[in-house]
Amino acid sequence: MKTMLMIIGFATIATLTGCGSTKTELPPQTTQTLATLRDQLVQGKASVQTTCNAARDLIQRPMADSTAQVDRLKQAIAALQAQATNNRQQFASANERAQAYFAHWNDELQSMSYSVAEAGSERREASMRSYSELQARVEKLKQEFRPFMAQLDEVSRYLQVDTTGEGMKTVTPQIKALLGRENTIMSKADAVIEQIDAMRGGK
Repeated sequence: MKTMLMIIGFATIATLTGCGSTKTELPPQTTQTLATLRDQLVQGKASVQTTCNAARDLIQRPMADSTAQVDRLKQAIAALQAQATNNRQQFASANERAQAYFAHWNDELQSMSYSVAEAGSERREASMRSYSELQARVEKLKQEFRPFMAQLDEVSRYLQVDTTGEGMKTVTPQIKALLGRENTIMSKADAVIEQIDAMRGGK
């Protein structure tokens, strides 16, 4: 039985993104840190909106003395950067906990009766597919957020050396480009939150 369960385990890893439900509720041991991540994502969405509003205000309603507007934007960017770093660390921690628990789950199945081990293996596979879906959604969010953050960082660095009217014109194309990513980032973040909720049984 141990050999059979090991084969099932390897097959599961090879087909994580295959067929089957990807909205399975997971044991709370694997989702404890996801509640915190969810809260941070909600806060992150608010920070993205605040930053985009500050950037939008700078190019749509430029003031003769734009110092206050520039400062507001730079502060928003710095706060968003710090929050993004914290979110990455939180997800890395959640991922380590989940992988360790999946391994422990598999180890426990080895010493159980065939009927329990078989049903337990199916449950574990479904849980791993659900977690794999979360990882895929997080990766899609990262792919959209990284260039957004890079553009914001470039705008912030340029405005540290040139806050003139011409300086505003210099970064306006970059600001417009990053503002074009706002809705997509919000949508990708919502998709991650939706998956976390499904994994936590809607809690």
